[in-house]
Amino acid sequence: MTILTRFARRYLLADAAPLSSAERWRSAAAALLGLLIFEGVLFVVPVSPEAHRLLAPLGATSVIVFTLPHSPLAQPWSVIGGLLLPALVGLACGSWLPAGWLAPAVAVAVSIWVMGWLRCIHPPGGAMALVMAVAAGQGVAPGISLAAVGWNTVAILVAAMAVNNLIPGRRYPLCSPPSPATPQRARQSPVGVQEPDLAAALAEIDAYLDISADDLSHLFRRAAHHAFRRHVLLTCGEVMEPALPSLEFATSLNEAWDLMRRHARQALPVVDRGGRVIGLLGLEDFLRHVEADKGSRVGERVRHLLRPTPGSHADKPEVVGQIMLTPQHGLQLARSDDSIAVAAEVLGQGGQAALPVVDESGRLVGMLGAAGLNAVLFHHEALGHIRGDVTA
Repeated sequence: MTILTRFARRYLLADAAPLSSAERWRSAAAALLGLLIFEGVLFVVPVSPEAHRLLAPLGATSVIVFTLPHSPLAQPWSVIGGLLLPALVGLACGSWLPAGWLAPAVAVAVSIWVMGWLRCIHPPGGAMALVMAVAAGQGVAPGISLAAVGWNTVAILVAAMAVNNLIPGRRYPLCSPPSPATPQRARQSPVGVQEPDLAAALAEIDAYLDISADDLSHLFRRAAHHAFRRHVLLTCGEVMEPALPSLEFATSLNEAWDLMRRHARQALPVVDRGGRVIGLLGLEDFLRHVEADKGSRVGERVRHLLRPTPGSHADKPEVVGQIMLTPQHGLQLARSDDSIAVAAEVLGQGGQAALPVVDESGRLVGMLGAAGLNAVLFHHEALGHIRGDVTA
């Protein structure tokens, strides 16, 4: 039984998204009401009774337009082209090919090629090609057959537009965006995934995907939103770098510079003898205290700052404590149990190059830099700042 279950799960069961009970009832009710409207339209149109007959492929079309109204397969051009073109192909194959067994196969194959070429793939088109090829082989008048296809296509589109636009959360056709209650200007993000990126990805896959670019974008935003929330559940203590060198108030500038260079750090924490954070030293702190001198290069001025001054008095900073960023001047710290959303907000402001992480007593336990938050910031930016947008 286990082997059969695994076989069924791997090869027989589709990995499709589950539908809620409410959506199943909505789809069933939409199909019932839609087909009643469909028959009503066929009843009142002023054509011969032969053109009123229901064609079997329209049953498959009704499943698509009332269950998957946002699918590319269900859009008006897919329905029109995916029914009328296979009908023409089927009639031609049934009329011109002498072998009755060959006409249906050729009709379906040609219909698939034509629908793919004209971007109107509609699965019931295969059934339509078969029906028309058989009908032509049995001597049914082409005019009556095409009239039936045409009026059935019109009726199913009228029903789809009437029913799907009555159901909350649906719109048909998909190309008609819903009117927002208040016009808002969409915030464009240079980093976030946008429509051209989705189009390029779909082109690279080079296979038909039964999802519109609009729904794909919406799905991506929702998935990224959940990923962002999952990352926010992490704490600074879980993503920080625990083992880092630290400086003291009296550490010379030359020694601090050398330590930052050897460890490839943009900033290092400054602690007292008890290990409590009293400041942060970053590269920008050095540059802020470099004297402006148009006659010398920046490198020469930095070397002058780092070079110890002989004697007991100096006219420039000599130790870390003289140029570091302190809590009194805006330095922000994070607790190890703080959410990384706090760290993202602090580092996103650009006021400091890194964020010291401390325990309950204020002792240094690690550092968190912008590089450590790249994954979270990427998700946040890729959403196009969707917080609040996915509630629609």
